[in-house]
Amino acid sequence: MNVHDIHAKKDAALLAGMRATGSAIRPPADLDATAMATRAVRNVRRRRVVATATACVAAVVLAGAGIGAAGAFYADQQQPLPGTVKTTAKGAPSTEPSSTSPTADLADEPTEYLETGGGTLPVLPGVEHGVVEGAGAAPYILGGLWYEVPAGGWTAVGDVNAGGVAGWLAPDHPEADGLGETGTIDDMDATIELRNVFDVAGWTAPAKDSGATTIDIDGADLVVIEQHEREGKVRPATITVRSGDEGWIIDTRFAATEQGDKMFRDFVGNLWLKEAGEPDWYLPEFSAPVLDALERGIPADWVRTEHNGLTFAVPEGWTSAETDGEFSPGVEWTGTTVTHVDPGIDQETLNLWTDATAEEKARAAEDTDVFERVYVQGGKPGGNWWTPSGTPGSRMIDVPGADYAEVIPSAHNVDGETDYYWVDLFIHQEDRGENLFLVVEFDGGEQGLRDLHTFLGTLDFRR
Repeated sequence: MNVHDIHAKKDAALLAGMRATGSAIRPPADLDATAMATRAVRNVRRRRVVATATACVAAVVLAGAGIGAAGAFYADQQQPLPGTVKTTAKGAPSTEPSSTSPTADLADEPTEYLETGGGTLPVLPGVEHGVVEGAGAAPYILGGLWYEVPAGGWTAVGDVNAGGVAGWLAPDHPEADGLGETGTIDDMDATIELRNVFDVAGWTAPAKDSGATTIDIDGADLVVIEQHEREGKVRPATITVRSGDEGWIIDTRFAATEQGDKMFRDFVGNLWLKEAGEPDWYLPEFSAPVLDALERGIPADWVRTEHNGLTFAVPEGWTSAETDGEFSPGVEWTGTTVTHVDPGIDQETLNLWTDATAEEKARAAEDTDVFERVYVQGGKPGGNWWTPSGTPGSRMIDVPGADYAEVIPSAHNVDGETDYYWVDLFIHQEDRGENLFLVVEFDGGEQGLRDLHTFLGTLDFRR
């Protein structure tokens, strides 16, 4: 298959994450991790989980890189890099950030300069850091460079294993309904291609008056942005980034319009280097919360229940339903508190569902309330399947009757605030007992966090 719909990753992100987790924890050969994850996903409704730096990154490889749709937050990085000199055209130190409005009259703005790669270049004006699509940032990585693509319908064109590129089609593009299946790169309204390079010792900055610009990327010793002459309806650009012995060359072709210019600047504003750490403006869609000490016991107003030998409790008023399991039936308990709303499928995407009925499209277009829940995936008796995942934020907890219980917590963030808590729990009953996998979700408020701790304190795997 030489064309990949990048939007499909939104639907498959949870499955990919579970597959990656299954790989990390190395279950035995007789466990079909893919089938187990698939059954779990089937019971998670239409989850929109995207992994971040604190979790696995499920990415399509495009020219050696992963490309995907991303989430949204608006923020500015206003401080110059340590060791750089930031000046105005008049030579006076600049204490003001560059314009954050790509639609402003950039020619009237004072020119700022940065030292980069042994030279000095003007700063590309009108760049906002952190402009992405959705509730939070979900970047992808090529080597040590993190990046995001602008909002829109992104499709890989060409054999991605041999060096394809990511292309964007406007909704009114004649090839849009086929998501580029019969098109070529030349048909795309915009393209991005990333290459990781290691022969970078000779890279230098061009002349100050060459027309090239630069931006602050913490940890980079060279950043050069070259916007080339217009080619028809497209304005190509090349972004060169170097950090020590590693470099990146990014070729972009955005429309030679105001929208295309904004997409280009938004893309540039989301570049950052892993080794330098997360920038101040970066707000991840998912983060790894730290769990407090657990207190054992079941509150008087909680309901005690059991599944495959695991005893636990849920708040009063929750309802349960049986689900499929890999080796035995599972169970899902659903609460009364809405943690968030999964948006319905947009009309543009629904128009591509040529094999779906009108009723199916209508259901898919509806927003879905997602409630607090506890999902237990049925396992199989035997030796311990699990080994430590090494996931940031994971911890072992003490569960009576269990010889292994690993909790991997994450928090879904919206505009810098926690929307809901999501916990994966891998647990094994001692003496060749059951192996179970749990997914737990509680509201992102203080009560939800208290209830999450309370739930974990109710777990008991004694025979």
